Amino acid sequence: MNIFVSDTLQNLKNGLKEKGYSIYNDNNYDVIICDLKEDMLINKYLNNNKKNTDILIIDSAGKTIDEIENILNIRINDCII
Repeated sequence: MNIFVSDTLQNLKNGLKEKGYSIYNDNNYDVIICDLKEDMLINKYLNNNKKNTDILIIDSAGKTIDEIENILNIRINDCII
């Protein structure tokens, strides 16, 4: 799973890396994690992505790293089933 984390969320990005997730900056990601209220670049992330379907967008506002990891795990399990 290719995960993109907004540059404004450096602590979250580092926390996910510490948990073993790979964070990508290229234009081919399955998950976008950003703060939808604060990050005005969401359209840029979507438009620059090579994939245009089945992209999971996670609003990081008010969520802990563990909560975001739970969302990612649900996505992984859904893909396996």
